[in-house]
Amino acid sequence: MAQIEQSALPPAAVLAVDDHPANLLALSAIFEPLPIDLVTVASGPEALRLAEKRPFAVILLDVVMPEMDGFEVLERLRKLPQARETPVILLTAYEFDPRNIESLQGAALVDYIVKPIASALLRAKVRALVSLFQRGEALAARDRDIAMLAHDLQTPLASIAAGTLLLSRTALDDRSRAITDRVSHTVRRMSDMVTDLTDYARAGHGPIPVAARPVDLGQLTEEVIAECRQLEGGERITLEATGDLAGSWDPNRLAQAISNLLRNAVTHGQGQVLVRVRAAGDTVELQVHNDGEPIPADRLQLIFQPFERGSTEGRGLGLGLYIVRAIATAHGGTVDAASSRAEGTTFRLSLPRRRA
Repeated sequence: MAQIEQSALPPAAVLAVDDHPANLLALSAIFEPLPIDLVTVASGPEALRLAEKRPFAVILLDVVMPEMDGFEVLERLRKLPQARETPVILLTAYEFDPRNIESLQGAALVDYIVKPIASALLRAKVRALVSLFQRGEALAARDRDIAMLAHDLQTPLASIAAGTLLLSRTALDDRSRAITDRVSHTVRRMSDMVTDLTDYARAGHGPIPVAARPVDLGQLTEEVIAECRQLEGGERITLEATGDLAGSWDPNRLAQAISNLLRNAVTHGQGQVLVRVRAAGDTVELQVHNDGEPIPADRLQLIFQPFERGSTEGRGLGLGLYIVRAIATAHGGTVDAASSRAEGTTFRLSLPRRRA
C-alpha cells in the first residue's frame, strides 16, 4: 500500500486546559510552528463539553485548577466515547509519585511534563501524537471509501450474475455455453473480491462480528469442500476428520475462512490438497496442506497482512488470508503457516470450542 503523505493528512485539533490565561498564551506560542488547531479553555467543565462534541488528537491538561482538578477531568474524559482513547499530557508543577503514574497510565494517560515547560520537548511529543492521529483518521476515511465502493459494486455484479443464469437456461451451442460459464466464474471471483474488500474495511475498525451457534466443523468443512470441488483444480481436495469436532462458532464466517484457505491451496499449490480436521482438547484444529513451491521466508511473515500475497505473482487482491486471520481472531482463535520445500505448505486454523 502507498504511504500516506504528511501534507495530505487532515488537520488535527489539540485541546489545552488551564485556568491561567498567561499559560494558555504561552502554549499558543509553543505550538505556533505546528500545523494544528489549538483550542484553549479555562476550566475542566468547558473541556468536557468540547471533548464530548469533537475529537482531539491530544489533550493538554493542567493539574491544579479550581472547581475541577486535572485528575477529575481525566477520570471523566475516560467515560466519554469520543475521548476514551485520546492521549492526555498532564502539565504539573510537581513530580508525581511513581505509584500514581502507574495508575494514571492505566487510564490511558500518555505522559506528564513538569513546569516550567520545556518548549521543544512538549512540541515534539505533541507533533508525534498529532501525526499518529492524522494517519489514523486518513486510514479510517480510506476504509469508509472502500466499504462504499464495495457496496456499490454488488448491484451490477448481481445483475450480471442473474443475466448469465437466464442465458445458461436457454438452448446454447457449445461455444456460447463456454462463454456463459466463463462469465459466471468471473462474476463469482469478482463477488468474492468485493466481499473481501467489505470485510477488510470492517476489520480495520474492530473485530468482525460473529453470530455463534452449535457447529460441527467436520461437517461444515465437508460442505465447503463440495462447493470448492467445482473450481478448477478443486477435485484435488481430500478430507480427513477425526474426533469430536463440535463447537460454538459462526458457520457462515468459518465457511468463508475455510473457502479462502482452500482456494489459496488450489491456486498456488500442486498435487493433492489435504484437509485435516481434528479435536485437540478444548480446541478444534483445521489444517490445509499442499505441495509445490514453498512460500519464501520473507513473504511468510507478511501473508496475513492486507494486500500481501505468498508470491509476487498471482490473482486477487491479497486479502483472503487477512480475512481468515480476522475471522479466527473474532472467534478467539489463531491461524499460522509453515512452508518448506521438503514439507510443503500447511495453514493451521485453531479455534476454541467456545470463546471465553
